[in-house]
Amino acid sequence: MRIIDTHAHIYPDKIALKAAQSIGDFYDIPMDLDGTVGMLLKAGQEAGITRHLVHSVAVTWERARAINDFIAASVAAHPDKFIGFGSMHPDHPEMEKELDRMLELGLRGVKLHPDFQHFRLDDPAALRLFEAMAERNLPLLVHTGDYRYDYSNPERMARALDHVPKLTAICAHFGGWSVWSDAWKLLAGRGNVYVDSCSSLYAVEPEEAVKIIHRYGADRVFFGTDYPMWHPKEELARFMALPLTEEEREMILHKNFERFIGEDKA
Repeated sequence: MRIIDTHAHIYPDKIALKAAQSIGDFYDIPMDLDGTVGMLLKAGQEAGITRHLVHSVAVTWERARAINDFIAASVAAHPDKFIGFGSMHPDHPEMEKELDRMLELGLRGVKLHPDFQHFRLDDPAALRLFEAMAERNLPLLVHTGDYRYDYSNPERMARALDHVPKLTAICAHFGGWSVWSDAWKLLAGRGNVYVDSCSSLYAVEPEEAVKIIHRYGADRVFFGTDYPMWHPKEELARFMALPLTEEEREMILHKNFERFIGEDKA
């Protein structure tokens, strides 16, 4: 079976370990993986993962260009393994120009993390970014939910989607990390919303995870590891332990995302 990891962070070798450790500190989770491309490829191969959607986060707008260049170069170096999403910040003074450059680089969408980037999902600047993305058919992969912060509140995501109904969004962590039981009530049933499973299965009981999947619809869910936060092999094992049908499992592991990016395969 093909397996696509739709949520993997990568960093240049020189800063990867520091970046990974900072994420671990933010979430108070020990980090054993270093965030490098090499370690992702190795860990992914050990897990039997076919491809990875790779990305990073521009904590400030000034970092977006370099991150987009790095992600594009990583995809070019491993075209059979990587699909790339670029990074953007709502404060970017040449937002539309950089979005156009992302398309020229072959990047397929935009990754945002409001809690790291310090903006609210329904801020006017964020809504302008979402409108520009929708005009270019660039989907959004967004960290959603954190009981400690209000930036990525699923309620704000819902308001943003109401404002920009043509935006397609992958709301990470079943739509609301640490607020799983609330997120689906706001986001499920929307035709422009998908979710991924990463950084959730360690905390949500298998039976509850399946209920969440069914609330969104198994055809709206992607498998993700959130590398380097979790070992791909361990995250895949958590997913495989869920009481899903084989059809649902195959949809979530690769068919849904292949359809999402227009690479449906027989």
